[in-house]
Amino acid sequence: MALTKDFSYVDYSASFTNVPARNRILTNLGIFQRDTTDQFKTSLDILNAQADTIAPAAERFSNSQWGSTPKPKAANHLIELPLFPTQDIITASDVQPFRKIGSPLQASVLDAVTAKSLAHYERFAATRERMFAESLFRHRVTDMQYTASAPTLDWSEEFGYDQSTGTIYTGVAADPLESLSDEVSAMKRRMGGLASLLKGIYLFAGSNLFKKLRFNPSVRQLVQYGVLDPDGLVFNKEINPAFSYYVLDNVTVVEMSDTDFYGIGADQGFMVPVFEKPLSADQASPFTNLVGPTSRNLELAFADVVDFRIYSSTDAYKNITLSSEFSLLPICYRPDLVTAITNDAS
Repeated sequence: MALTKDFSYVDYSASFTNVPARNRILTNLGIFQRDTTDQFKTSLDILNAQADTIAPAAERFSNSQWGSTPKPKAANHLIELPLFPTQDIITASDVQPFRKIGSPLQASVLDAVTAKSLAHYERFAATRERMFAESLFRHRVTDMQYTASAPTLDWSEEFGYDQSTGTIYTGVAADPLESLSDEVSAMKRRMGGLASLLKGIYLFAGSNLFKKLRFNPSVRQLVQYGVLDPDGLVFNKEINPAFSYYVLDNVTVVEMSDTDFYGIGADQGFMVPVFEKPLSADQASPFTNLVGPTSRNLELAFADVVDFRIYSSTDAYKNITLSSEFSLLPICYRPDLVTAITNDAS
């Protein structure tokens, strides 16, 4: 990393473009498809185009008979993206009293800048993951206090879809596969034409639901005869080592043990579909992460949009001001496609 002088700044954002977000499972699974806007206020178009429209037949040699694709109906919503700025000032007190990790040598200014930069990125990764969880599981954005949508933006109220609910029966005498299959079928019916874009389904399960489902007697037989698929749906174990999972009836069940961070109780779960990106720009992805511009640095406010902006500047005493910003809005266009699951172990 280069350092600045004469009140100029250095933009480090490119260095963090491909940094893996370790154990940020909602981020790593790509449930929210990324989109960008160069405006801090954005118009959201609620598109009702279906992916399964059928082409009509026509007379072969008639130039007057043509089919056409339906024009999607759209409702326009103007929403402001929240901004998350963080700033630290690095002075001699952050360098001189410390040594390099694993070395008797004194820490350098570059060591201090690097450590603070990584801390800023970790804060960004945690904030984005938490926002994904709130939008996906509770169809809301809770960081809108400085926008016109303050204090909370509820996607159910915006788009008119309520979250679905369901029950999985995991008692000893119950057949959890049947109730799981029922919930999957109901979800696919709600998808309509979006079903053609379906990649797979995750069940993010609390600890009790995860264990009761896995060790139910009928499921144990599947394990015994090797019916359970050992590989998850796009599940990278190298960057998600903290999460246990298994695959049951084509549903990847993931244990969400951090109840405080993700807000999933021990006997709760959320069944979430994952979609391919629509080929047509006229069709919105049901779950979209909209990334917007930053605003605290005048020049960088009009630069290319990045997920995480970080840069440094110096003052007259050569103290380093490290600043980072990010602006995002995780949109859940279809809260009804996420099913809030309750575990019934009776």
